[in-house]
Amino acid sequence: MHQGKTAESVLAAHRDRLRPVDRMIPEADPLPGPADGQEMLEVGGAHGLLTHVRVAADELEAVLGPLDRWELAPRVCGPDEMAALLTHWNQYLEGHPERPGEDSMAAVEWPSRDVEMTAVFRAFGFVPEFVMIGRLRGTDLVAEPGNVRVRRATPDDSDEVYALQMVETRFDAAVSGAVERDNTEELLRAQLAESLKLDEPMIWVAEYEGRVVGMHRGEEPSEPQQAWLATRITATPVAHLICQAVKEEYRGLGVGTSLANHVHTELDAMGIGAAVGYHAMFNPVSMPFWHRVGWRPYWNRWVRTPAV
Repeated sequence: MHQGKTAESVLAAHRDRLRPVDRMIPEADPLPGPADGQEMLEVGGAHGLLTHVRVAADELEAVLGPLDRWELAPRVCGPDEMAALLTHWNQYLEGHPERPGEDSMAAVEWPSRDVEMTAVFRAFGFVPEFVMIGRLRGTDLVAEPGNVRVRRATPDDSDEVYALQMVETRFDAAVSGAVERDNTEELLRAQLAESLKLDEPMIWVAEYEGRVVGMHRGEEPSEPQQAWLATRITATPVAHLICQAVKEEYRGLGVGTSLANHVHTELDAMGIGAAVGYHAMFNPVSMPFWHRVGWRPYWNRWVRTPAV
């Protein structure tokens, strides 16, 4: 690091720089010491914890992208220091004994409103593939047609929920680095079956003219989930919503709006401080829809594939 730039001073500069950028982003914690599969990368005025994970092809997580994943959590004084850190990261990957191959990615998340950093990431070949968006409790609802019935899903809805989940999964694969693998259908069906056993699963369905034509799904809350979400947004507690899907022939009829309004109303009544979720940055359906119903960007997930 630059002379006098200790880890503590870099963290202080990192916090000071991002605090006015977006006050809903929590202040960064000090990076922990590296554990197995991790390495601390350091240059003048910047450091980052690099985590290397290999995802098994038979895990549901494999749907989300390449199997060989290198993810950096940076603390930097500014854009020049970020560029230096990314240069060092490139050199580290190129000389690594397990040099990343074709089925790999390098990823880093950074606050969406810090637009000054955009040119830095782009210069190193990163694309803002996904964005974490969020809605705060009490945000106004938008008008809806009123001819859509929304309710919690039950085990009787399993086939329709599964079919709608695959609509979303395949659409995501078309517009992002998500990957539909040979066992994706089997793994998703098993996961949904477990969720639908709950009395009030975090799954809602929308009926139009008596037919289930849409679905909204969230992640069941847990302590580890809330601890992670506390690093993403200052509101508490937070609901992590996974996906919403509407059958293509029923889009434009207000089904999605009715689903979102119903879920927002339920979460507000439960005292949920914010709802967050990811969508592909280049998804032409998600981006206009979620912004229209009161969500806005918080974090960009910058990805480079392959990693080198």
